[in-house]
Amino acid sequence: MAQHHLTQSWYDKLVKELDKLKNEELPAILVKLKAAIEQWDLSENAEYEQAMEDKGMVWKRIAELEIFLDDIEIIEWTSTDVVGYGNKVMIERDWQKETFEIVGSWEVDISTNKISLDSPLWNTIKWKKIWDKAKVISPKGEYEVKILSISL
Repeated sequence: MAQHHLTQSWYDKLVKELDKLKNEELPAILVKLKAAIEQWDLSENAEYEQAMEDKGMVWKRIAELEIFLDDIEIIEWTSTDVVGYGNKVMIERDWQKETFEIVGSWEVDISTNKISLDSPLWNTIKWKKIWDKAKVISPKGEYEVKILSISL
């Protein structure tokens, strides 16, 4: 069973990042490294030291992405009948409307209202339908929400 759950769009973004690292950034760093090595004195060669540091960081990120992408499951929810993974859900709380997207923990971005499968809101509204009400119990207290819409 996969350890990480991603939407297709997040998976595509990570694959694109990996491709850019391997095919653009790493080759550019290797060119800089070669040029720095050709300066001979490596003991006090700032360009060499920077290129080596950059190479290490890029290799580390490549390894992280390859390991991560090797253990994922892409989940694409195709229903708007009930709240599921990947849905955008408009809720009403205290007469205020807000829309959230349900994503995996790696995709969370509070600034764009992407909440994870681990959040109290998700645990309360999952599998609910439009117009259902639910009581959310979170570290900041309890509140009630009403589901106004569910979209993909």
